[in-house]
Amino acid sequence: MIIAIMIFFIVANLAVGFWSAKKTKNSESYMLGDRKMGTGVLVFATFATSIGAGDVLGYPALGYLQGWSSLHFILAMPVVIIIMALSVGRRYYELKVTTISDLICKVYGENKYLRVIPSICISLGMLSWLAAQYSAFGKTLNLLTGADPLIGMLIGAALFISYTVVGGLVSVILTDVLQGVFLAVGILAVFIAVTMNAGGFVAVQTALPESYMTFIGPVGTITILMFWLNKGLSRFTNFTYWQRLGSAKDAKTGIRGIILGMIVTGLLGVALALIGMAAYKINPAGMADPEMIFAEYSVTLFPKWVAGFFLGALWAAILSSAAGFLNSSTTLLGHDLWFKVIKKGKRSDIALLKDLRMITLVIGVGTLLIAWLVPSVLGLFIWAGVWLTPPLIPVLCAAIFDRKGRISKNFHIASMVISGIVGVIFEMAPSLKPLLSGGTIPAFTTSLVIILIGAIISSFNKNHPNNINTQQ
Repeated sequence: MIIAIMIFFIVANLAVGFWSAKKTKNSESYMLGDRKMGTGVLVFATFATSIGAGDVLGYPALGYLQGWSSLHFILAMPVVIIIMALSVGRRYYELKVTTISDLICKVYGENKYLRVIPSICISLGMLSWLAAQYSAFGKTLNLLTGADPLIGMLIGAALFISYTVVGGLVSVILTDVLQGVFLAVGILAVFIAVTMNAGGFVAVQTALPESYMTFIGPVGTITILMFWLNKGLSRFTNFTYWQRLGSAKDAKTGIRGIILGMIVTGLLGVALALIGMAAYKINPAGMADPEMIFAEYSVTLFPKWVAGFFLGALWAAILSSAAGFLNSSTTLLGHDLWFKVIKKGKRSDIALLKDLRMITLVIGVGTLLIAWLVPSVLGLFIWAGVWLTPPLIPVLCAAIFDRKGRISKNFHIASMVISGIVGVIFEMAPSLKPLLSGGTIPAFTTSLVIILIGAIISSFNKNHPNNINTQQ
């Protein structure tokens, strides 16, 4: 029964993916969906991309182990993305750019370093998340059927790579809507069933240890600060949200879609944590694997066909995240590295569309092989993505707020290079890594200081136009 439901779900995704691919006529629709997406579509697409398999499995485990203090980890990213949409969303949309590097180069002038460095750094982090989804495919199918995890990896990869290659962002977003609805219903139903089985919300809360009832809890203040800086702040450069914003039919729709999508993400993330708290009430002695709470109670509390539907929600979480990361990586590398730098912008739209499809295929299959054959390289991707993206935040903010491009591009290049070196030093040195959560915070701070110095010097030059060009 479960296998039959999963097959139905796979066929439905393929049907939506390939049907929507008919709307992809040029490279802009492949990367930005022709900028026609409405609020409802963006809400579910944003939510589906944000809640991955790791979240569906991990958030209940956090609730089980940490109580209410787990909400810091769960809510950090939605809060930061909402702030991003409110503060810089309209400016980003009105510039009509394709990527973050486009934005920077539009303000400060075309420069291969300003174009390539941000795109490669952001892509490394996104490719690590993509590779993690392959492992989740294998584990999910193994959980459902007992099949070899490699089979699940191959089935999942063939599914989302196929419609992403053909349809680009249009297929990704419209399948995200299907998967987002599927996932939301599944999470809410399991939350209600587990909470009722535990005696209701009040009974669950009264059964929790005292340390679980505070927002500091067993986690501690320092760890919570790290949650907000790493889980939250580092998501500011997650290109999937910028791409969703740019795909809207207008700036107001994009901002509203992102905010509502993040609100849904936060609420359902809290529901997942509450599932874990209810599981603690039911089984306080300790579960063998808290990450299996969602799957275990889906099977034990519901008929098999309903359980198959809810476990299909787990599959939906993997598909939506994987397809989003794949298309966003293609947009960054295909547009900034291949089209703008290697081809120097000299490529017809038809040829570029073919190139983007081939790049999508290469990235999808290549990342699958890395996740399967060379997991150490995957570890390098994850490591690089953690400390290479925060230094880009000051550069991105400068490009948005420095509307006349007064800060020299040399300061931006220096901030990315020097802060990257600082991040590596803190990450590699055993005596420094425990400080400030490794290289993330030092790298971000270094980049911010260099950008601020550039802003001060540029302001000084503006007020003293007859002086020697101190900036240079």
